[in-house]
Amino acid sequence: MGEKKYYPIVRKWLESKGYYCGGYIEDSKGNPIFYQDKGTKRLRVDVAGVKNVGSRVTCEIEVVAVEVRDTNNVSIRDIQDAHAYAQYAHKCYLVTTASISNQDKKDAQRLGVGLLRIKNRHVTEVLSPHRKMPEYSMMMKFLNVLEIAKCPICGSFFETYVIKDKNYKSFHRLVRPKYFNAAHDYPEVNVLADEGLKMLKTGYRTYIYICRTCMEEFFPNKL
Repeated sequence: MGEKKYYPIVRKWLESKGYYCGGYIEDSKGNPIFYQDKGTKRLRVDVAGVKNVGSRVTCEIEVVAVEVRDTNNVSIRDIQDAHAYAQYAHKCYLVTTASISNQDKKDAQRLGVGLLRIKNRHVTEVLSPHRKMPEYSMMMKFLNVLEIAKCPICGSFFETYVIKDKNYKSFHRLVRPKYFNAAHDYPEVNVLADEGLKMLKTGYRTYIYICRTCMEEFFPNKL
């Protein structure tokens, strides 16, 4: 199992800090799906978590990403790999089984990476991370991998899932054209019409998820 044996330990630590790390959605065998070993082709995160950090009038999300290393010493490469998660996440951690030196703390602090130490299956925060500003499009792609979407009506973030035996969906998916690209490359097609939309290749379409609550309040006849 290697480093993966530490994933549940890290996940539980994140959950103790108020982050949601998956588990509500289950796979076909009834096992909970956690935010572990998830990401895009260019970068996978060992353990991730999300938290609502908005106010009463705004919905904002905070993403945390953790790199797990089972090593004897912390290397600058370990810290850099954790820092790479800043493309997706507001907070990045390196968790290690190695002893953490003062130089390790300085290297991590310079990049704004937090440090966690695992010893005897117990997690200790040695250094808090700096808050990052991830690229919005990259963060949304990562959230999509976690099956999290943002409702365009109420602005809330929510999990997209289907419960087949109950015929229930947490969302209603809308397909829309990437208008200017599609209109330019398909001049003979009315890209705003249902039939025209079906003629477009996948790359010319975008998908929007409306949360269940908004569907119930505004479009009950669509459910």
